[in-house]
Amino acid sequence: MNEANALTSTRILARRRLGTSGAAPHVTAPPRRRRRTRGFVQVAGAVAAERLHVSVFGHAYVGVGAVLVGLLFYLAIAAQITQSSYDISRLQDQQRQLIAEQDQLRYQEVTLHAPAQVQQQAAQSGMQRVVPSSYVPGRQVAIDLGAPVGASPADTTPLWLRAVAAILNGAGGTRDVMASTKK
Repeated sequence: MNEANALTSTRILARRRLGTSGAAPHVTAPPRRRRRTRGFVQVAGAVAAERLHVSVFGHAYVGVGAVLVGLLFYLAIAAQITQSSYDISRLQDQQRQLIAEQDQLRYQEVTLHAPAQVQQQAAQSGMQRVVPSSYVPGRQVAIDLGAPVGASPADTTPLWLRAVAAILNGAGGTRDVMASTKK
């Protein structure tokens, strides 16, 4: 029965909206609109607003507060960047100064070991430079530059000839024979 009453009441409401009193027994209702569902953020915001009773000005204050917090974060980051740039500039200046000192020390090292400086220090300590009056004459050395590198063999006679000479030397003392064949 409830369903019949619900249908009747909707029909009656539909007739009242249309402005007809009963001329058409089967009047079709206007197409229903789909309800638009609200997102989670909208529902949560509405529930929070109802519980906290935050007015429009409250929302504005929260927005301004969020902007101020963002601005403070921006200023903090900008201050860090500025401090870092000052540190970088200071370190670059210090590096330039150290490079200049290093160049100065290299120059001093080179001038201390220069031949003129060494000669001056030797003169101050009492040393004198003597110009050589004569050179020692060199002797010619008989070296075969075309010979192979390494130890030169003591005896260049073939092995079979040395064996024959050893046998003959042991038998009869013919050492001079072997010396005459070498020529």
